[in-house]
Amino acid sequence: MYVARDKDGTLCVFFNKPVKSDIWEIWQSRIDYPRDYFKLDSSLFPEVKWEDEEPTEVELVKKEKV
Repeated sequence: MYVARDKDGTLCVFFNKPVKSDIWEIWQSRIDYPRDYFKLDSSLFPEVKWEDEEPTEVELVKKEKV
């Protein structure tokens, strides 16, 4: 999975590696599936910036109940 921030500050997580569109000022999926991404709270991942050349790869981990 990948996290990327659009120029307007919108933060999204993508299931597949997105590409940066300087024309539209967004990161977009290369996959034609309608929901290859979900918006996240924009306060998360403050280190992820629009200026980044590549999306940030992340791993979703399920915690076991203790």
